[in-house]
Amino acid sequence: MEFSFEYPLNGLINKLLNLFTAMEDKDASTAPVLFQRCGLPIRFHIENVSDHGDLSIANNSKYWEAFCRKHGRKMRLHTDKEMDLVLPNEESMQFLIEQAKDWVFPLQEITPLYNNRCTFSFQRRPVIDYVLRTVLQQGARYGHHSKLDKAPTLCLTQSPSPDSTLDDGTEQLGHYRLRQLLGITRRLMAYSTWRLVDLEQQSDDTLRVTVEAQRCPKQPTDHVCLVCGPVLEPVGKTATTINKDSYVTLRSKDMILMAMHRNGVRMGSSRGDFDALIQRLGAAAVIVDLFEVRHASAANVVRNGSGSSKGASYILYNSARLETLLRTFNAQVEAGVYQPLPPLADIDLSLLEDDQLDWKLIYGHLLPFPEVVESTLNLLQQGQCDVHLLVRYISSLASLFSRYYRQKRILVQMRDQLMPVLYARVYLVMAVRQVLNVALSLLGIEPVSYI
Repeated sequence: MEFSFEYPLNGLINKLLNLFTAMEDKDASTAPVLFQRCGLPIRFHIENVSDHGDLSIANNSKYWEAFCRKHGRKMRLHTDKEMDLVLPNEESMQFLIEQAKDWVFPLQEITPLYNNRCTFSFQRRPVIDYVLRTVLQQGARYGHHSKLDKAPTLCLTQSPSPDSTLDDGTEQLGHYRLRQLLGITRRLMAYSTWRLVDLEQQSDDTLRVTVEAQRCPKQPTDHVCLVCGPVLEPVGKTATTINKDSYVTLRSKDMILMAMHRNGVRMGSSRGDFDALIQRLGAAAVIVDLFEVRHASAANVVRNGSGSSKGASYILYNSARLETLLRTFNAQVEAGVYQPLPPLADIDLSLLEDDQLDWKLIYGHLLPFPEVVESTLNLLQQGQCDVHLLVRYISSLASLFSRYYRQKRILVQMRDQLMPVLYARVYLVMAVRQVLNVALSLLGIEPVSYI
């Protein structure tokens, strides 16, 4: 089967693997190893990059040999027999840096680390340039993988249940969760290498995936069940009888209380669309409640606002911050406070190289988004769609942007010598908004422009 790398992280991992290892069977056709699955040999870092590097590799050959046995590979490099290291000296490290000059993301430095690991630091400018230009140019298509001519086909259906096809708010919450799992999986498919086909279009090698409320009896190998777990009451852990509309109303009230606590919003708000906004927040909270755990696990109804402290309210509050910041910038441009934003090609993106929060947003969150989406489907053929990983990613991105917003105070940078930094960060904020909006749309959540 032919494989394609449109996004660089998986390509980078496989370049490293091919430097240190080779396939045992030269004629074997195998899928590329995904960066989330490398385990001990290769690790990506987001926190403490000044100490741990942007990624690190195991320098002890025993970890690589264990990886090779698992994946049908063999060691390519001759390790130092006395020290048992894959990069035993400065010369071997410099050789690898030279090898990486032609990579999409060249290496800047390799440094020995404790516990027989080596840290790798990238040249930051190529990463920053790639991420911002790719996100802003591709827009909603950032994260899409090409559908190859011989892409594997998949037929996605939902098992019938008494009211699982209703969409009038009266369906039980467990059935609503099942229907949303079907919709989220379908949207994720649009970003994957799978090609969705209808029942009448399926062929003998089409993978048949059914979203079920309970585990299927034994099925043929071409059939997969995505089991949707029940929704339980927090006390007693019994199946809830609350319907979808009632739960949205319940969570909307929680959103009102949170808005009052955070922003001083009053029930008599003069905004005519305040009620509609709160309804959207409530609907978003329901999605987060249902999918912040694995889809096959039971989800709990949130009562008395006792859900996750970084749930839908926190995520959408930061979504609104993004919109408000950009809206304020544009208003200040019109008022003559700032000059119009120059084209991205004229922006000095090297100004973002040295700040750790800029780098965490770009390298730690925006760059891996395509692989995060891909990782949700890694175990699809084993009956698992890891939607909770996407929820976790969105929460992490919102949390980091909240910290970024508080510390950088972007629109306070009004002195002439800081204008280039301001413009670079406005583009970064635009990229964060784009990726967050795409991630939310995969869950079926609408972003908000104010709270």
